[in-house]
Amino acid sequence: MKILKEKILKDGKVIANGDIIKVDSFIDHQVDVKLIDLVADDIIGHIKKTESYRKINKIITVETSGIVLGTLMSLKMDVPLVYARKKIPITLIEPLYSRKILSPTKKNEIEIVISSKYLSSRDSVYIVDDFLATGATSEALIEIIRNSGANLIGIGSIIENSFLNGRKLLLGKYPDLDIYASVRIKKMDINGNIEFY
Repeated sequence: MKILKEKILKDGKVIANGDIIKVDSFIDHQVDVKLIDLVADDIIGHIKKTESYRKINKIITVETSGIVLGTLMSLKMDVPLVYARKKIPITLIEPLYSRKILSPTKKNEIEIVISSKYLSSRDSVYIVDDFLATGATSEALIEIIRNSGANLIGIGSIIENSFLNGRKLLLGKYPDLDIYASVRIKKMDINGNIEFY
């Protein structure tokens, strides 16, 4: 996606020894909604090429960075958005599906949960997130989805940091999984150099 690549080169900043791209001016803190709307169209365009598009009845993400993309996709596809919570409020009283993950940006372990009220064997779901990096978050969501009995259609992200091998990890465990990213970064370095696929 050319417009997203240009935005990353213009406003993104490579940090943390060259393995994290800071995009908080247009994705993670301040949101360029028009740009994310185009990303939503791009991912939906990809999914429509598959036979499974019409089966999707829920979009799944993790709070908070995937919520904007997930909201736009759910609106365009006319299906609900369900997001995994990182903190369990007292209002979640029904049984929960949960997994612990190590946050790549916060460097601490967090638990993500989805209520059994909103995910079941009747669902066919598509996972979306801002990034695919190490694959830890996607793997945890896949385990939650499998435990619920729901059918996973695929995974879409705004940006994939391919050099962190998340795709390789997920395809090693789930070889038939459809993984898509609007932009795939092949490599980057601390000097700010970014190479795309």
